[in-house]
Amino acid sequence: LQKEVAEFTPYVFQLLAQILEFRPEGTGLGAAYTALFPPLLSPTLWECKGNIPALTRLLIAYLSKGASEILVQQPNSLLGILGVFQKLISSQANEQYAFDLLRAIVMYVPQEAFMPRFKDVLQIILTKMQKKKTEKLVGLISHFFALFVGKFGPQAYFEQLNLLQNGLGLNILAHVWIPRLLFAPPTRLEAKTQIVGLTKLLCETPVLLADANAENIWSQIVCCAVKIVASPDSHLDSLSADGDDDDVEIGYDATYSVLHFAARPARDPFPDVPDASIMLAQSLHRLCASHPGRFTPLIQKGFESDPKLGAGLESLCLRAGVSLS
Repeated sequence: LQKEVAEFTPYVFQLLAQILEFRPEGTGLGAAYTALFPPLLSPTLWECKGNIPALTRLLIAYLSKGASEILVQQPNSLLGILGVFQKLISSQANEQYAFDLLRAIVMYVPQEAFMPRFKDVLQIILTKMQKKKTEKLVGLISHFFALFVGKFGPQAYFEQLNLLQNGLGLNILAHVWIPRLLFAPPTRLEAKTQIVGLTKLLCETPVLLADANAENIWSQIVCCAVKIVASPDSHLDSLSADGDDDDVEIGYDATYSVLHFAARPARDPFPDVPDASIMLAQSLHRLCASHPGRFTPLIQKGFESDPKLGAGLESLCLRAGVSLS
């Protein structure tokens, strides 16, 4: 690294990331990794496109093993990390890495440290979407919001978005998030993340019952959630990295090539939820039981465009040992 041999630095960053990923939990970063962290935020390192995949992975490894430690020892480090995010999202080629990093921030950085900066993050995301709303970007944004809701709850989602513009949370749901799920249902770990986030929206969000428009959005969310669960392509029972495209590469690139024996392990953001589909069924059961007759018509309304989803929900409820009434 000191000699700046460009051909080898992507490999070095991958190996550093893997070593850190295998570091035992609770042991801290150690002196060597702590000293290495500040230079990783140097803008010059991120100018080389070959460094970006491995550097992103390394930053994520740092956050997963010692986010609180970093923030204590280097209080301004979060600003530096968010600066990296802003740089990455400015390039369409690097959007995936920008959101990989942002999801890691949500997963590992203490909420009290991250939330004061969240309004700025949302502004960056929405500005990017206004400039160029691609299918890939919409997918990344909806994945991120599902994780955010799953971790921090729907109230935080609506509060933060409505700080930018009143009603923005509902607008994002109606015109960005839900259409993406109906058009391109997610798979594997994202599918699980979406189910957890959607379940919390359905069962912990009074604002979605405020008027007819909000109720219509609620019905569409039910449709999306059951569609993901019912789809054999979701692979909710197979949450390994197989099939994920984070590190998929075919052939060799002069600037970056994956070390296949240093593949990044899949990280389940909700390990405390063994089966997201069962969580959905049980949560809907509790909601319906607490308000008899209130939600069944809304659920049926959500299935009007695809009646087969009703049978899918019945099957899910039988598997979960619950009923909706």
